[in-house]
Amino acid sequence: MKFSLPDEYDEQLLISALGDRYAIKKQRSVFENLAIYDTFDWRLFNQSLVLSASANKLTLRRLFESAIIHSIKITSPPVFIWDLPNSKLKEHLAPIIKMRALIKLAEVYYRSIPYRILNLDEKTVARLVYEEMRPSRTKDAPVLATYLGLKPVMGYPKDTRNLANRLEEAGFKISPKEDLYFKALEAVNKNPGSYSTKLKIELKPDMHSDEATRAILRFLLQVMRINEANIEKDLDTEFLHDFRVAVRRTRSALGQIKNVFPAQTTERFKKGFAFVGKLSNQLRDLDVYLLKESIYKAMLPDVLRDDIEPLFDYLRKKRSKVLQEVTNELKSKEYLQILRDWEKFLNAPRQDSATASKADRPVIDLARKKIYKKYRSIVKAGSMPLGNAEDDMLHALRIECKKLRYLIEFFASLFSRKKIDVLIEQLKQMQDNLGYYNDLRVQGKYLLNITAEIPKTGQQSKKVLVVIGSLIGTLSSEKQKVKETLGKTFTDFTSATNARLFRELCALR
Repeated sequence: MKFSLPDEYDEQLLISALGDRYAIKKQRSVFENLAIYDTFDWRLFNQSLVLSASANKLTLRRLFESAIIHSIKITSPPVFIWDLPNSKLKEHLAPIIKMRALIKLAEVYYRSIPYRILNLDEKTVARLVYEEMRPSRTKDAPVLATYLGLKPVMGYPKDTRNLANRLEEAGFKISPKEDLYFKALEAVNKNPGSYSTKLKIELKPDMHSDEATRAILRFLLQVMRINEANIEKDLDTEFLHDFRVAVRRTRSALGQIKNVFPAQTTERFKKGFAFVGKLSNQLRDLDVYLLKESIYKAMLPDVLRDDIEPLFDYLRKKRSKVLQEVTNELKSKEYLQILRDWEKFLNAPRQDSATASKADRPVIDLARKKIYKKYRSIVKAGSMPLGNAEDDMLHALRIECKKLRYLIEFFASLFSRKKIDVLIEQLKQMQDNLGYYNDLRVQGKYLLNITAEIPKTGQQSKKVLVVIGSLIGTLSSEKQKVKETLGKTFTDFTSATNARLFRELCALR
C-alpha cells in the first residue's frame, strides 16, 4: 500500500502515530538516480511502456505497474536498438522503436528510507519505506513527490491492517493509482505523446473547405518546423523522414484540394514546396541505403559480405557531406522566405477570389467527392494485369495510392473511424507492396550508378564492384517475386466489399 503524506510531514509524526504499540527502527537511506528514455515520437509511451536506466541496469515495465518485463546490464546509455546486447529486452523493443534514437527525457533522484516495524516481542511485523523524488541531488532541489509505502510481512496480516488504519487516522491518505513517470516528465516540462505526425485535427462536416484545408496545412507546417530544427542535430534519420512526409502531404493537398484558395496563390506555393521537397532527396536516399546495410549483407553469400564494406564506407562519407549541404539549404534565404510566406498566408484572413470557387463549400461534400474520384482512378489504372505492367505504370499507380491515402487521412475525422481504419489497412497493404517493388527498382539503378563513383584503387575496391553486381542480381530476383503478388493485392483492394465501403463513405448508392 502506498500513502500520500500529510502536509508538513516529518519523522516525528510517523513515530507518534505508531509509537504507542510498535517500535520503529530506521535503516540506512538508499540513494539512486533514474533516467527515463523514449523516442522523439513517443513510441514507447504509445505502447504504455516505460524504459529506464539506473546504475548499470536498463529495465522495461508497463505504465502503472512495478513488475519488470525485461532488464539487462549496460555499460553506456542506450542510443539505437542495434547498440543493445542481444536479449529479450532488445527483441521486445526492436519492432517498436525501429530506427529511432532513444533520447533521455528526464533524470530524477530517489532517496528512500526503510523502517522496520517491531511488535513487543521485537518481531518485524511490517516494513515502511519513505520515498522522496527530486530533479537533482542537491538538498535545496524541489521535492517532486513523497510517499510512504507499507509492505506486509508474512504471518502478520492483522498488524498490517492495524498500521494502515493508524496511518489513515494520522492524516496519511492512500495514494491514488499514479506513475512517477509523469511526475518526472512534468518536472522538465515534457508532455508525453505531445508529438505525432498523425493528423490530429477534428474537422466539422459544415466547415468551409478553405478553413478546413488551412487547418490541415497548419498542422503539417508545425510538423515541418519541429523536424527542421532537429535535422542538423542528426540524432536519427526519422527527423528528415517526418519533415519530408509533411512536405509531400502539403504538396498533395495543394494539388488535390483545388479551388479553395486563389489559383495564383496555390501555384506559387506548389512551386515553392516542389523546391523544398528536392532539397533533401539525396540525403534521404543515402539514409535508406545505410539503414539497409544489414539487409543487403544478409542477401549476399558469406564469402562476399566483407567485400561490400567499401560501398558503405563511401556512402557514409558522402552522407556527411550531403547532410551539411541540406543543413545549409534549410538556412538559405529562399527556403526561409518560402516558409515565412506560407505561414503568413495560412494565418491571414481569407481573400475572396473568383478562382477560389469552392472555398465556401462544406468540407464533407468536398472530401467525399475527392476521395471517391481518386479511388475510381486507382481502380481504372490497375485494371490491366499488373504482373505484365511496365515499371513506370506501377510507379504511377503507387503515387495514386499515396494521394488517396493522404486524402483519407486529411479528412478522416469526418467519417466513421471503423470504416476509415478498414480502408486504410487495405490501402496500406497495396502501398507496401507497390512501395517495396519501387524501392527494389530504384535501389538496383542506384547501386549500378554508384559503381562509377567508388574509387577503383586497391584490390578491396575492385572486389566491391563484383559484390555490387551480385547484390543487383539478388534485388532483381526479389523484385520479380514481389511483382507476382501485386495482382492479388490489387484484387483484394478493389473487392466488392471495399467498393461498397467507399460508396457508403462517400454517400453514394
